[in-house]
Amino acid sequence: LKIIFYRDYEDYDLNEWPFVHRFALYIRNDVLNEVWDYQSGPIQLTSPAGSLDPYEGKRVELNALQTWGDAGTGNGQFTTPRGLAVAPNGNIYVADAGNHRIQVFDPAGQFLFSWGNGQGSNNGQFNEPWGIAVGPDGTVYVADTWNHRIQIFDAEGTFIKSIGTFVNVQSAPETETGNFWGPRDIAVDPQGNFYVTDTGNKRVQKFDADGNFLQTFGGGGIVAGSFEEPVGIDIDGEGNIYVADTWNHRIQKFDPNFTPLLQWDVKGWDTESVVNKPYLAVDDQGRVIISDPEGYRLIAYDGTTGDVLATWGQYGQDLASFQLPVGVEIDADGNILTTDSDSNRVMRFPFPTVVTQ
Repeated sequence: LKIIFYRDYEDYDLNEWPFVHRFALYIRNDVLNEVWDYQSGPIQLTSPAGSLDPYEGKRVELNALQTWGDAGTGNGQFTTPRGLAVAPNGNIYVADAGNHRIQVFDPAGQFLFSWGNGQGSNNGQFNEPWGIAVGPDGTVYVADTWNHRIQIFDAEGTFIKSIGTFVNVQSAPETETGNFWGPRDIAVDPQGNFYVTDTGNKRVQKFDADGNFLQTFGGGGIVAGSFEEPVGIDIDGEGNIYVADTWNHRIQKFDPNFTPLLQWDVKGWDTESVVNKPYLAVDDQGRVIISDPEGYRLIAYDGTTGDVLATWGQYGQDLASFQLPVGVEIDADGNILTTDSDSNRVMRFPFPTVVTQ
């Protein structure tokens, strides 16, 4: 019996394996009938062929340049941080979801200030904010996820405007525009318009910088331009839009008019759990970096072809490991920032060496 624990590929057996609430168990076909039940839950049986890691040849060892944060409610501490964004001046904004607040750090990761005075639905309060973006003028857009709205602030956290309320329009995604079901992420284009992944309604909505609705696209399905659980979103310097189409296990790329340009498969995002929500970022060279939360890794792709460039990470708490990587962003120096949500920290990595074969 061979136990593989989430791609760390160490040797485990029945006497030595990590205690977690989720794991994959690989068993020879000739002993499959001897599988025992443990507690409860569905069992998914698959018969993998070849390497257990589809990205084995692209894996690199990469240590973080810097980490900051730990569990708590104090300045610079986090409770399940999710999305993050970098402002034009280099400051780093983190959606500290479990503490229902936004924290702001200077480019070196030193705490500056925060806002959000506890869980609530008043202006300036949050209920698990997941996504955040900063416009070219410093305006801050927050996906206040379980208040089902977008809140707009100035760079210092002064409230400006709130947009939206809860709607369920999966069957008619072109209706009830400007309202949301659990929005997860926000991206700003070169003109200052912002885009929201309206995750529960399986669509993306576009607004001008002041929050006026402009356009919606998407809807449930598997064809190009449709989504199942869209989460992460980012926009490159040419205005092309990239969306993490989570339950379809793919990245979709669109031009600024929402015409599909490219899609590629993601060999990951294996579950539909409430925390397996991947984010992505595009750097100034057109490379797309995504999180694979329950795969405990980041993956870098060529954004023009969808080819894998490198992947790194495994389960753990050292400088090369994650417990649940979620948010992804590019800092002012081209380094990769991610929120390691279950470790309650932010990590900063250099771009990895591209693996060629």
